[in-house]
Amino acid sequence: MITRAATVTEREPVFDDAFLRKLEQLELLARKIFRGLLRGERITARRGRGIEFSDFRHYWPGDDFRHIDWNVYSRLDQLFLKLHASEEDVTLHLIVDTSASMAFGEPSKFDHARRLAAALGYIALNNLDRVAVSAFADGLGAGLPATKSRRHIARLLAFLAALPCAGVTRFGAALRDFAACTRSPGLVVVISDLLGVGEAREGIATLCYGGHDVVVIQLLAEAEIDPPLDGALQLVDAETADELEVTVDPELRLLYRRRLERELEAIEHFCRRRGVEYLRASTAIGFEDVLLKYLRQGAHLR
Repeated sequence: MITRAATVTEREPVFDDAFLRKLEQLELLARKIFRGLLRGERITARRGRGIEFSDFRHYWPGDDFRHIDWNVYSRLDQLFLKLHASEEDVTLHLIVDTSASMAFGEPSKFDHARRLAAALGYIALNNLDRVAVSAFADGLGAGLPATKSRRHIARLLAFLAALPCAGVTRFGAALRDFAACTRSPGLVVVISDLLGVGEAREGIATLCYGGHDVVVIQLLAEAEIDPPLDGALQLVDAETADELEVTVDPELRLLYRRRLERELEAIEHFCRRRGVEYLRASTAIGFEDVLLKYLRQGAHLR
């Protein structure tokens, strides 16, 4: 996806006093929404664990065939897996895209992603979950080891605030590396724009094969959804610095929006088929509104 080149410039702190006040309000709202369900001991859907039936989903190559429901297959001639519920201590893994394209927009997608990650981590730590953070661009980058202590909230915020925003995106390679070095399955929340990422499906599938519950939050800037461009322009790819000369008119803008819509629908459809929770959001929507929508609708936290 071609965008104007963007760099992270000096701006207001990502986590100021107003942000911290919002975190406290969000944590209280989360408690009200779930009445204590956000806790270290919880029921989660896991393949082949526990004895209580939870749900069905389509079989995909690589899934454990022992959990195929053959009765459903005999009636529908389609392969479905039976999911079961189990009680376990969940680790929340926050994976944040730090590639150069995330610096685009005002507010930038990168700042929005860090605020979302901080809010999710804050709520989880306050409810005694373990939280780990990983960054990625052309590979798996810096990481914050899993911790379960509320005392580490300041450490979480400092880690996210210090993350750089640069480099190209190699989504599949980064998530393969993450899956290889993460031994215990957990709840994985990937926050990325997913633009120009040809191997997005491969990376997401890798997480599913590792037994993780996966949530994908796709962030887009308003100027990417409906670019305010017109006339003869030279566009520069934010990650590769490749240049493209183009004349933008209403017809080209319409073609762009149609192609973007197809790509967004394709990744959403893939996620739904794989049992991955998918949420798309614009940076024009406050991070707290995105988070509350996820908390209210998210199957993993209900």
